[in-house]
Amino acid sequence: MLYALIPISISPTSAAASAPFTESCVAAGSAVGDVPWDSIPQTLADRGSGAGAVSTTSGETASGLPSGRLIFSAENGGSWDLYTADPNGGAWQKLAPNYAPARDPALSPDGKTLAFRSHRAGYWEIYTLPTAGGSTATQLTRGMTYSAAPSWSPDGKKIAFESYARGDLDIWVMNADGTQAVDLTGDSRSYDYGPAWSPDGQWIVFTSWRTGAQQIFAVSANSSCAGSDCPKAINLSQNKFDDQEPVWSPDGKKLAFVSDRDGQRAIYVADWSPAGLANAHRITFSGWDEAPAWSPDGKWIAFVSARPARQPIYIASADGGIPHALTDESMFAASVTWSAEDASPSDGPGDLPRPLYSAQSDAAAAGEGHPYEMRRITSTQLNPGINKLNGRVADSFVALQTRAKQELGYDFLGILSDMARPLDLRCDVTCDTLSWHKAGRAFDSRLDYSDARVGNALELVREDEQGETFWRIFLKTTAQDGSMGEPMKEAPWNLSYRARWIVGRGEGGVPKPVPYGFYVDFTELAREYGWDRISSHDDEGFDWRTDSIAAEYWHFQQMQGMKWYRAMREVYSESELKSLADWNTLVQRSGYDPYVLFLKGIPAPPSAWRWFALGP
Repeated sequence: MLYALIPISISPTSAAASAPFTESCVAAGSAVGDVPWDSIPQTLADRGSGAGAVSTTSGETASGLPSGRLIFSAENGGSWDLYTADPNGGAWQKLAPNYAPARDPALSPDGKTLAFRSHRAGYWEIYTLPTAGGSTATQLTRGMTYSAAPSWSPDGKKIAFESYARGDLDIWVMNADGTQAVDLTGDSRSYDYGPAWSPDGQWIVFTSWRTGAQQIFAVSANSSCAGSDCPKAINLSQNKFDDQEPVWSPDGKKLAFVSDRDGQRAIYVADWSPAGLANAHRITFSGWDEAPAWSPDGKWIAFVSARPARQPIYIASADGGIPHALTDESMFAASVTWSAEDASPSDGPGDLPRPLYSAQSDAAAAGEGHPYEMRRITSTQLNPGINKLNGRVADSFVALQTRAKQELGYDFLGILSDMARPLDLRCDVTCDTLSWHKAGRAFDSRLDYSDARVGNALELVREDEQGETFWRIFLKTTAQDGSMGEPMKEAPWNLSYRARWIVGRGEGGVPKPVPYGFYVDFTELAREYGWDRISSHDDEGFDWRTDSIAAEYWHFQQMQGMKWYRAMREVYSESELKSLADWNTLVQRSGYDPYVLFLKGIPAPPSAWRWFALGP
């Protein structure tokens, strides 16, 4: 939604105003970050391609729009499935419905076979499925702990993939029937992952942590050599930045990849040669872009771009320019590939979709002045604290707690740092008086976790998206045989006092080495159940770089599209809220910026009429 903004200042007028802006308003104001995308056509088809576009021999439609099919994985309702879609828009079609969770799709060069990874049998294994349909999938890998990211050789006879078979991630090659698997990067204990096979069949590029940063390496695709006869992997990046996720252009002359060399995670294109990458130039500017995929004619690049409440696919010219969204659906997409061939493999109707949990709201008694009650959560403890949630979201928390225990092997949410807060609690700079905790729609996890089975289990990954710093919590699983979790591929962040004040003074800490083992992305798991993270505070008097309490990585809230005041009215009457949420009192005595109160939906007096000039 677009807004006509009048000139105002949104700088906090006091310490009391600085803390609320991030904790309670980041999601309410997230539409601001989406304005550049919402102001352009949502699909390429909206640009006037018309229904009669005709494909040409170059793989491009006569109207200049891309052709072929996108194949990708996406999460919808807690299930990760494979989908295919027209790059110009239209309905998404589910692929391999009986193999969820499924990710990393890769279509064979002749378009007849889809390779992917699935956890269907209890471990991440690679499968293939004929695109003609009517057949069951063939499992290619067995007993390799973890296998993923398949990439076909140009002749379709071999598949490169990543595997944890030897205690770390390596690049392997096997025959297309799963036989004769060979480790190409066993000479390094650093993580090597994400292979992509060159169109001429001579090289495989991949991401590696060999230098202490994510760098793009290339290795000979010859899997028949042994020992000293095998050529060593070549560092193509040769810089100090994080370069990752390389993919070849169809003519084999360029690589598209993800890099943070300009301070943001973006898609770049560079010329390829064994001597290294040259003439790298940035083609996306969204703030957090990944998973690039070339169109068959080499003129377009599809990629995934993170948004506060969704993760859609965008398509941009390979030369740069304004990208356009493939769809406005709320699915979270990942692992995009682009094929000239259609793909519609199915081995039957598939599993019937099942909801993640059953929700039953706790209705308040008539005459209470609010529609719902707060529910006590007996499955978790707070000491001290109030273990209550709004009756509308309590079931989602209990279901998340149960799921996390299953995925991890321990009850991470059995003890919390915070949940409900008293209505009359007044906060200092380190918290928000108008917090979502008071609405019964927030919880704070433990800041750390350790026990005898997993040791220190919690790791944090920093993600800078659209000018805000977010954190992703990873938790080590009790089972380290590949049946739980996945290997981490991003370097966790060190927020310790020494890292923030001695080693990385002024930077808020430093990265740590990528840990070995298997982890669950708890932040992603929470999102699937409706619990969203918030960004860190970076205000002058309360900055995560100097105060670890401002990091807020432990805070999760569920807003369901509501502003704060409306959420409060679900569990409190207007008379109960009068002393807490009076506009004039909050501005004059507590120092809140009126813009913050507007975003929170607090009823405004006539003197604040100018805020209602904000309109669609």
